[in-house]
Amino acid sequence: MRDGRNDLDSLKQEAGRPAPNEHAKGEPRGPNRRDLLQAGGLLAALPFAGGLGASAMAGFAPTRALAASPGQCVLGVTQEAVNFNPLLYVNTGVETSVEFIVFDALWKLDPTGAFVPNLAAEIPTQENGGISEDGLTWTIKLRPDVKWHDGTPFTAADVTFTLDVLMDPKVTVRSRNGHDHVESYEAVDDHTVRVKLKDSFAPYMVSWQKTSIVPKHILSGIDINTAPFNTNPIGTGPFKFKSRVAGSQIEFEPNPDYHGGAPKLTSLIQKYVPDQQTLYAQFQTGEVDIYDLQGIPPLLYAKAKTLPGCKIELSPMPFVEFIYFNCGKPQFSDKRVRKALYMAVDRKGWIDAVFYGVPLPTLSFLPPNHWAYNKNLVDPGYDPAKAAALLDEAGWKVGSDGVREKDGVRLSFTMSTTAGAKAREQAQQLVQQNFKKINVEMTIKNMPASVVWGDYTIKSEFDTLMVGWDALLYPDPDYGDRIRSDAIPVKGGNGSNYVQYENAEIDDLCRKGATTVKQEDRKAIYDRIQEILLDDMPFAPIYAYQQIVGVRDRIGNYKPNAYTPINSWNTVEWTAT
Repeated sequence: MRDGRNDLDSLKQEAGRPAPNEHAKGEPRGPNRRDLLQAGGLLAALPFAGGLGASAMAGFAPTRALAASPGQCVLGVTQEAVNFNPLLYVNTGVETSVEFIVFDALWKLDPTGAFVPNLAAEIPTQENGGISEDGLTWTIKLRPDVKWHDGTPFTAADVTFTLDVLMDPKVTVRSRNGHDHVESYEAVDDHTVRVKLKDSFAPYMVSWQKTSIVPKHILSGIDINTAPFNTNPIGTGPFKFKSRVAGSQIEFEPNPDYHGGAPKLTSLIQKYVPDQQTLYAQFQTGEVDIYDLQGIPPLLYAKAKTLPGCKIELSPMPFVEFIYFNCGKPQFSDKRVRKALYMAVDRKGWIDAVFYGVPLPTLSFLPPNHWAYNKNLVDPGYDPAKAAALLDEAGWKVGSDGVREKDGVRLSFTMSTTAGAKAREQAQQLVQQNFKKINVEMTIKNMPASVVWGDYTIKSEFDTLMVGWDALLYPDPDYGDRIRSDAIPVKGGNGSNYVQYENAEIDDLCRKGATTVKQEDRKAIYDRIQEILLDDMPFAPIYAYQQIVGVRDRIGNYKPNAYTPINSWNTVEWTAT
């Protein structure tokens, strides 16, 4: 999303993901929420904080759905897709949706997290000979029955050409993650590709899952950065790109020759409606069949569940909300301080008061539904008394001004995020009140996204950040780029360890995790990584995102997928009665 994760290679496009649905939200969940907001001085600041009045909800009462065309599905989104080259786009979500509809990768991920062959005839493994014993050589067998939308046969030359594009420094590709481990590659024959890696890299399976293949016969020899293809794409996917009306919609028509079987829809439209509540009104009346991506605002969750002829589901997402501690600052050099601050934060109150209980609590950098999530992690809980005692033990005593200090340093710091991110601003005020109870002074210092996620973050100039991130190659659990000691940019590293965290055991475990192939072996490694991080607390995990998606009953086989940023991964199966 443009207000979310975009380019995995660009901090400014990945770092400053606002909290989901940045408006006041939902039906009140009872006095507990009101008490929390009053305690933080937020009640007056929240629009509709006391519930939705008749005038506020006048446009949202259940109404009869408009007549819909059988076979046609309208997918509603709040952001506009403009670049349809799957190697170049930056707006993860709406442009990922176009990618899933028009293009194919070698394999995809189903809702269970399993890899499913797509352009590949099978998933390469060590058992079937697709991956060598040392993990360095990958032999990928391709389906022989695939055609591009213009009728040209798909071959291994298209796969190697896609790698050519990714490796070309003149092409502004959105991500080279994983493919930068490649030493050489070749088309063995029309339906076999061989790739050799410089070093074993287990997440390479995900690198290919995130890489849609582009046509050599169309793009070879031209400037891909400015190619007409970028706005009029030709893929191998279940639907063909038909037309785009700027500021309004994109229409797709079924590909009857699709190798996965002809789509069941006769037409698929991705409709752009910039306002969430307006899109909700159109979903309610039947102008829109699916409300996905940013999702229905929690403000409307209770009302949405009463809509006739609709299913309202919570769809997990890969992003986790954190408080990032700058371990290079004297206030946060002692892990006891970071742990005390974590125990002082009323995380449940945060989730309930600001997001009406929609996000999922997590103790890790992974969502709790991820296969690598360590389910044995012990929650230190919300315990201001224990937090205060831990600060006392660490030598931070309450000074004459009521703020703790040690060795001439006051336990006072700033917390930053994107200015105008309403939900985050509300959360900051709650956290500020939490810290005040243990004699810690936190000042809110928000800035425009271009500032806070620029050098301020990259050069570790911040004290603390409120930020939402995922693993760079999610759903692979490799988190090394954010926690290895050689990935601290301000210390000459190349990575995203902006908290300046250093732990030799973590460094070793990250190397093992990235080079170990078998999932059960990797699980033990990442369990240990999460255990150490919860104890060291370089960042404080708060919740994993969930979006509220709405689907009209006339749409069949819509399946939320926690491993994708938008749920258009299986449009070939969708039906519309």
